[in-house]
Amino acid sequence: MTADGGSTRDWMLDQLLEDGPACGASAVPTAGDIGSTDAEIAVAAGDSGHGGVGDGAAPAAADLNAGARRILRRLLAGVGVTAVVIVAGFAACGGGAPATPAATHRASPAPAPDAERPPGPVAPQQDQAVPYTPTTDSCPGGPTSPLALTGNGTVWVCSRGPQESLLDGQVLHVTFSCGRSRPEPTCSYMLSAVSVTPGWISTAGSTDQWLQHRVVSRVQFNFFNGDKLAADPFLLDTNGIHGPVSATLPSRVLASRADVLILRTDRPSAAPTVAGSPPALSDTGGTLGTDPLGAPWTSAALDGEPVGPDPVDATFAVSQLSFLGHPPS
Repeated sequence: MTADGGSTRDWMLDQLLEDGPACGASAVPTAGDIGSTDAEIAVAAGDSGHGGVGDGAAPAAADLNAGARRILRRLLAGVGVTAVVIVAGFAACGGGAPATPAATHRASPAPAPDAERPPGPVAPQQDQAVPYTPTTDSCPGGPTSPLALTGNGTVWVCSRGPQESLLDGQVLHVTFSCGRSRPEPTCSYMLSAVSVTPGWISTAGSTDQWLQHRVVSRVQFNFFNGDKLAADPFLLDTNGIHGPVSATLPSRVLASRADVLILRTDRPSAAPTVAGSPPALSDTGGTLGTDPLGAPWTSAALDGEPVGPDPVDATFAVSQLSFLGHPPS
């Protein structure tokens, strides 16, 4: 029986070493293996039951125990071989498919709220014509109202006083208005430039009256913010140009109103200089636009014009007056 049991184990080891385990093959013992083991158990039992004549009960029991121990050792050896076959089969087949690593989700950083984002650059405000309301009490019975300066294609014509004086020095009071977007009673603007069109400049559909009125040649601007003077007086010479004359202020001025002083007017030229020539500032020194005594100049005294009645000397004309700026930020 020892030879039969040993042959079964040797046969299993020879099969493992020669052929190797088949991938995926089951290592569970077959019915034949189980049958052979049962046969060996039966043979062992038969041998123990047929002892020689004269054998006692103690040797029979010893032989039976020895056979049981041999069978147990063979069963344990068979279990060990089966375990080795299973482990070798897994090792040969790579142990199955590799485990798929769990996907890692990384949270993207949340966008910064608008309050934490740095503010973008602020676009500079564009200067435009500032709305205003003009008034004057220096043109008694004047041909037209200064409100004509705020219209389209109209001209302000002002009388120069009694025929015997014919002095310049009229004052036009300008109050800047806010419009619908700024209903405040007092409106201030950051002013950057001024523009004047002296004389009567005809427009489409209007009669040319350039030679019928004197031309404003020197203007002084006094800017106020409330009741306080906002800047030094600014003087503009138009040189009797036929067209708009614009000038940039030395620095921006925050103002709510302005007084426009007509310091000098001249008789219109039959061949006036066209617009585009740069305006010239006075080089007289002292207070701009006045003589050393502070009295307004007369056109006749400056230009040597003949003193005498002339219909053109009775009035002067201004076709356009503009202030460029924007509301304060």
